[in-house]
Amino acid sequence: MNRPAPRALPLSDIQTIARLATKSNDCLLLFAGTTAPASPPTGMSEILRRGGLGQLGTSGGITLIKSSAAFTIPRFITVNTNNRTGNTVEHFATVQNTVAEDVVHESFYPAPGDHLRPGMTLRDGNRTLQYYWRVSREMSDLIRKGEQEHLDDARRAFELTYKLISNAINSLAGKPFGPAATPYAAQQLAEAALAQIVPSQLGVRPATWAQVLDQLLLQTKTRDTEQWHGLSTGPPVTEGDKVLLPVMTIRTTKVGVVPSNQVVNY
Repeated sequence: MNRPAPRALPLSDIQTIARLATKSNDCLLLFAGTTAPASPPTGMSEILRRGGLGQLGTSGGITLIKSSAAFTIPRFITVNTNNRTGNTVEHFATVQNTVAEDVVHESFYPAPGDHLRPGMTLRDGNRTLQYYWRVSREMSDLIRKGEQEHLDDARRAFELTYKLISNAINSLAGKPFGPAATPYAAQQLAEAALAQIVPSQLGVRPATWAQVLDQLLLQTKTRDTEQWHGLSTGPPVTEGDKVLLPVMTIRTTKVGVVPSNQVVNY
């Protein structure tokens, strides 16, 4: 059977599809990002500048994880309706649909090549030798994978909090909770229903949702504190007017070994 040839869609159609996806409970939109290469000769020094580091650091790359304030938090909103029978008024709270949006985190890794080590030189007779970090293609790819792990951790933190809560709220949307004697009592019935379907660590308070998201986002630092992304340099090699420091792994390096579901959890 002949398949139709793929065709490019107009930007307006792409925007429509994206807009529909953001409103779908069946689509998980992942905006955490993809780590980008920083090219030699200044790529590594730029990474260190962004991280506030003066030396190689723990990973060779950098991923700047944003806080919960950067995310779109889901909103638990109900609309009150009532039925009157004689002197009796019955109140109902109907849950409204909501959205939660992930964010893109800046992330960089050094591309293969010789990266200038600022401020480090060596006098050799009448000439000055400049130090460089040498990043092999294999090492560049390893660092890239390590920074992508941080992004995957951030994505999981979002999934376990705002996205999960958004899905839970939307599963209740359109259903009236009641009857109750007051609008507040009807609202409480709706909140109780939400509390039954979200993890107890999250509860129904937005302040708690943000606090838990921040706690989960911070858990990615375990990869660095445990030196799973640890790097060092090998013996220097002189080539022309360069002193090259080959970037190498260390004993504790575990890139690609520990998945996000073993790092980010309540």
